[in-house]
Amino acid sequence: MPRLPLASIVPLFAASLAVAQGPSFVAPAGETVLNTAFTQVVTTTGPINVSGGLFFFDTVTIPAGATVVGTGPNPMIWVVNDMIVDGRLSADGGDGARVDTLSSAQFAKSGGVGGPAGGNGGAGTPATTAQSLYGQSGFGPGNAPGLGGRGGLLSFVAACGRGSGGGGGSFATAGDPWFRTPAGTGTSFLQRAGNGGMGCLGVSGSANRTLLPGTAGPVRFVDARPDNDFFGLGYDFAAQQFVQGELSSLTGGAGGGGGGDMSNDNTLFSSNWPLDASGGGGGGGGGCLVIVALNRIVVGDTGSITANGGHGGGGEQAGSSNKGGGGGGGSGGLLILVAANEIELHVKGETYANNDYDFVLSADGGVCRTSGYLPPYIVGKYPPNGQPTIAGNVYDSYPHGGFGGMGVVQMIAPIGNNTDGTNTRLDDNIRLFRNGTPLTGAEKQRYLAWRGFIDANGVRVDDLGNAIVIGDDEGDIRPTPHLLPLL
Repeated sequence: MPRLPLASIVPLFAASLAVAQGPSFVAPAGETVLNTAFTQVVTTTGPINVSGGLFFFDTVTIPAGATVVGTGPNPMIWVVNDMIVDGRLSADGGDGARVDTLSSAQFAKSGGVGGPAGGNGGAGTPATTAQSLYGQSGFGPGNAPGLGGRGGLLSFVAACGRGSGGGGGSFATAGDPWFRTPAGTGTSFLQRAGNGGMGCLGVSGSANRTLLPGTAGPVRFVDARPDNDFFGLGYDFAAQQFVQGELSSLTGGAGGGGGGDMSNDNTLFSSNWPLDASGGGGGGGGGCLVIVALNRIVVGDTGSITANGGHGGGGEQAGSSNKGGGGGGGSGGLLILVAANEIELHVKGETYANNDYDFVLSADGGVCRTSGYLPPYIVGKYPPNGQPTIAGNVYDSYPHGGFGGMGVVQMIAPIGNNTDGTNTRLDDNIRLFRNGTPLTGAEKQRYLAWRGFIDANGVRVDDLGNAIVIGDDEGDIRPTPHLLPLL
């Protein structure tokens, strides 16, 4: 059976000693920002300095009404006895700038800042001393250039009339293949697959929309099997074999590309370029957040842990339509929960399959947010709970930025004996509760929505070899988690 997949990062003997001697941390009300380069944490015994993103504590408590936000260049790694989250623990990427001004192309429209170890979004109108021919591409993990979504293009032909949208950053996927609104036909709703919206005038999918968009950034996983898209070592009980995760290091997500501008006078290299309509900034990539608990991790009824990508900003709106392309969303990051005893999650309402968008854990991709000056009014990826996701031709009615790709969520806990009736031993010590009632069997399956491992016929199966068919019927975790064993 496999060893602890994170043993190379946090040797357990050293970790046990450190947390046994360490203080506890109770997050205050409001927002606490902790930088993984260097930060000061006010503990129960006084302030301590933390460098390198490695936080050793006895017990960490984030009460309801408190938010702890991770930033900085390094992964955020917590090594604790117990982690209790009733508020929010976030390693999200920041949002790109929406364009709320007119004819201000001499000012870059900034991309969002990546979460811990995540990449920044690309700027809209990145050239500030000449005309911007395209939006800036987003950055990959660690702000590696060229590894995020590509920037949208400048529109300079009179008949075109709109710059194109920036591409979304990618991680496990390009775009969101499980978004509940289906992809469009032809060039309609390219954003679902991570590409920006086509530039030029016309409704979604119109033959007149011919200006090519920014494309989605490169995904991190390249082999043929999607069931090893994780960090560490898994075990397939049906095949009785180890599964090596394809991800070789702890990393964050990638930023989205900036949207393309529109020339004010339909002239390439125009001397009047400061009057061009600006594209929006791309969203920052979600960060890398790891929690290693020597006892347990609890996410309560009001709690959540996230490593989401930031939203891209909508392009400049002038006259009767968008002129600048929207920035692409940042990809989700990497979220890893490890507990030597148990992980306890209190799910929120219904499941994603039933149009509930309040997730207990998420490493979701961002989208493109508009300014609210003209419809469609896109305030985020999801509408209020109970409503269907936005129609593709509505989202794509203007050249909005592409969806950020999905990140990775993985949970590592001791194996059991399938006492909960879910047909896998990997989730026995991952306990799910709804309104205080423990979930077992089919109810736990639909809230957890584990996809299983792939058998010799290419079918995802549980420990007993039964086929698992989920499609976009995900549970209370986005994307669906990878389950790895801990002995």
